[in-house]
Amino acid sequence: MKMINIEKTGERIRECINIHSSVKEVAKQLNLTLWAVYKWTYGMSLPTIDNFVNLSDILGVTIEDLLIIEEV
Repeated sequence: MKMINIEKTGERIRECINIHSSVKEVAKQLNLTLWAVYKWTYGMSLPTIDNFVNLSDILGVTIEDLLIIEEV
């Protein structure tokens, strides 16, 4: 069975944001609070599917680039 590793996905999201943008800019473009985006980057929650789609577009990466999926 495969599952999303939330903590590692958060790290990947944080890395991509740091390379391509800023948390503040991402939150603004997605019309979200800073805290919502910070929760993703610290593995406290995952974006909705819609937010994953828009986040990947903003950062110029695929959703697969953002997700860390592991066998359990």
